[in-house]
Amino acid sequence: MPDTQVEKAAPWWIWIVIACATIGISFAGVLLQNELYETPPITRACWRLTLTTFFLAPMGAWEYRRWESSAERDKMRAGKTWGILLGSGFALGVHFAAWVASLDMTSLAHSLLFVTTSPLLILVENAIFRRHRPTNMETAGVFIGLVGAGITLLDIRDDKEVTAKGDALAFLGAVAIVFHIECGRTLRTWMPTTVYAFPVTLIAAVFLALFALVFDEREPVFGWASSAKISWFVLLAFVSGIIGHAGFNFALGYVSSLVVSISTTMEPVIGTIIGFLTYGTSTPKLFTLLGGPLLLAGIVLVIRGGADQSQANGETSDVRASHIAL
Repeated sequence: MPDTQVEKAAPWWIWIVIACATIGISFAGVLLQNELYETPPITRACWRLTLTTFFLAPMGAWEYRRWESSAERDKMRAGKTWGILLGSGFALGVHFAAWVASLDMTSLAHSLLFVTTSPLLILVENAIFRRHRPTNMETAGVFIGLVGAGITLLDIRDDKEVTAKGDALAFLGAVAIVFHIECGRTLRTWMPTTVYAFPVTLIAAVFLALFALVFDEREPVFGWASSAKISWFVLLAFVSGIIGHAGFNFALGYVSSLVVSISTTMEPVIGTIIGFLTYGTSTPKLFTLLGGPLLLAGIVLVIRGGADQSQANGETSDVRASHIAL
């Protein structure tokens, strides 16, 4: 069914679900940077994913029990499948470690902007490996996005809150998401959403625990249980992981992935506004205000161009799926 027909048939309340999911994911950076900053960054990410696995476990078990295809269940037990799940979980762990660390080193707006650049990277990856010839709209999107990113980086010179290291870590988080999507691209065509998400999130949490040891963050894996901020960590895992990402996955049953992907590009804008209203975080400086919208516009053009090309070819666009892989 063409995307436009899916959207026309969508019930009115699904737009409330999408709005809540967009706000849900936008709260993550705000809480991690302003409410939970006393916990070391990698441990912060580990606790967030550990708690998310508790929410995903019953959902994954329920979906697994309803999974009727015995052949696909057999495929899940294969060593190759678990090798891909390990790779996906590792990349997801690197994403969260880099992104949460970036929140301690650069402004909220910059962290959210640069971690959102994965659609541009996926397009470049597809072009390099000749999986997909970029359309004119996608090419324009990459160019506009790169110009916007370059302008945004000029704030590093004048703003002590913005650092090259922090922006680079956020960008590393976007690079890791590309690998995460590449690992899970084939599995998600036949594996139910939470059946895939639960083991991947658990594996990512285990890798984050190992990363925390390597970087000498002396906090127990289940330290959130005795933390004074336990309610905030639970809220973060539920609002961002369940209302946010699970909400978007639920919405895919009613609207196109194009709608969901473009909705998630609003995270830097909404997250920055939420941070300013709730914690008084600084407003973006001049070059971020000039370059940030260009960067987001470039991302939207890449998503839109990929969607048009995929619809014409009767295929699924990896670029459109870039924001909903978690």
